[in-house]
Amino acid sequence: MMSKKLLFLLLGGGMLSAQTINETNAAGKTAGKTGINTDLPTRTLTIQNPPADQGKPVLRLADLPSYSQNVNSVMDSNLGGNAQSSTSYFDYKPLVVDEVGDVYLGLPITNNTSIISLTMTQSRGDWVKEFNTGIDYNKYAVALMSYSFKLPDATAGDKIVMLTSGGNTPNKKDGDKIFDRIVPATVNLYNKDNKWFIEADYNSLNPEEFTYNEPKSVSREVRGTWYINLLVAPRELIHFTELEYDQGGTSTGTGRSDATYNTNLDALLNKISHN
Repeated sequence: MMSKKLLFLLLGGGMLSAQTINETNAAGKTAGKTGINTDLPTRTLTIQNPPADQGKPVLRLADLPSYSQNVNSVMDSNLGGNAQSSTSYFDYKPLVVDEVGDVYLGLPITNNTSIISLTMTQSRGDWVKEFNTGIDYNKYAVALMSYSFKLPDATAGDKIVMLTSGGNTPNKKDGDKIFDRIVPATVNLYNKDNKWFIEADYNSLNPEEFTYNEPKSVSREVRGTWYINLLVAPRELIHFTELEYDQGGTSTGTGRSDATYNTNLDALLNKISHN
């Protein structure tokens, strides 16, 4: 029995697998179907790439209008087409292709990844010990995009607000020189009670207000504001994993030397490679 390879379709840079057609069965099922480069159409429209065009797309659409140009079109209205006045991109649905080349109407194109801009005011100085975002840890992946901390304005013209070392924080002394401790902000996301939590702090520093140019003035602790931007997406729609590696007290490391790290990384990369 002879067989033909049907519907090689290049879509998004990937070649679809060929469908093997049973000619005997297909011959009796071609009524009402149209074939291009094939005498045995198995769908309402079947396109087969000729040998000379193998590896090339079977369909090219030229001079296409943008999605908004055909909205409320008089011609389309007369033909029973799109008479709506909306220009929303989400009114349009993509075509999806399965492994054998059959084409279906897909769901509306939506972006399920969102950004949360979180403003946390009136924290205790700069310290946020734990903040429950209310986002379900098991349903959503959350990534920290950026953060910043803003000191409040001074209460008077002769006042100054700044981050200072805590009263119990030791200074480093080298001979007659004393060096104040300076630390970067620490902002982390973590799981607690199956919710995403945030912690934020300038370790061993406090935002305080002083009287300008009076070294012995009494300071008072002030409350600052954190601005934190989060990227949030459903876990089922993205590839997300959490890796952990023990540096063992050294300044260098090779992730794949750890068996658990290696296994989890490969699992993620394999998912990406097969999509």
